[in-house]
Amino acid sequence: MSIVRNITLLLCVVWSANSLANSAYESLQFGKYKQQIISDLKKACHPQKKTSDEVWANKILSNEDNKTYIRDARIALERNNEKNYWDAISKVECPEM
Repeated sequence: MSIVRNITLLLCVVWSANSLANSAYESLQFGKYKQQIISDLKKACHPQKKTSDEVWANKILSNEDNKTYIRDARIALERNNEKNYWDAISKVECPEM
């Protein structure tokens, strides 16, 4: 009985450690995608004022259509689909700043 319980406990620990490692990696990957999208949007939109990336992103995301295009761009990045990525980026409506 003790061996079965120990094996079960070990499997639970290994599984949860693997889940934590995956979520940390996914978080880093999401941050990378976010930075790339913001950088490319700034190149496309040419903001007049210096603003933080957070303010810039929130301004763009205040438009419902832009949310869809940015989601499409992120999915295209995840799938390494450069054509769809640039198609989505080109559809984003640049905010007035």
